Amino acid sequence: MTEAIREGDIPGVQLRCRQPLAIPPAEAWTWLVEEGKLGLWLAEAATVEPGPQGSLVLTGGAGPGRQERGKTLTWAPPRQWVLAFEHLDAGWTAPTRLTLAVHPHQEGADPAAEIDVLQHGFHRLPLSIGLTVWEAYRRRWRSALARLADAVAR
Repeated sequence: MTEAIREGDIPGVQLRCRQPLAIPPAEAWTWLVEEGKLGLWLAEAATVEPGPQGSLVLTGGAGPGRQERGKTLTWAPPRQWVLAFEHLDAGWTAPTRLTLAVHPHQEGADPAAEIDVLQHGFHRLPLSIGLTVWEAYRRRWRSALARLADAVAR
């Protein structure tokens, strides 16, 4: 069954996924920047070097031997981390731009957070892989954010 395009998605160019979490925004931020927590929902292993000159390396999680790297472009804790993000050894000629953001999300009486993932720049990849990569990441972010919600709920 084909999944409908969501608001914020531009096929082959950008995708956006959001996930409300029943935790305060400051706690939600830790799920984006702590290696142990990233390993529970995004990849088998993560290496994080926080800060304005930092980086993120993800290994496994979406196929054997898979490795992705992000180099920090903007570091604004506890609200936003923007990375030049690429899947290594996958024929990418340019990185995408990945924005991980935390927003307050009020639902009921308790404070809650919303994780907002925006990835764009797929159109700068070779035409032969751009749309396929976009679709793979659209599915991946949706699944990963569902795993995050499950991990936070435990």
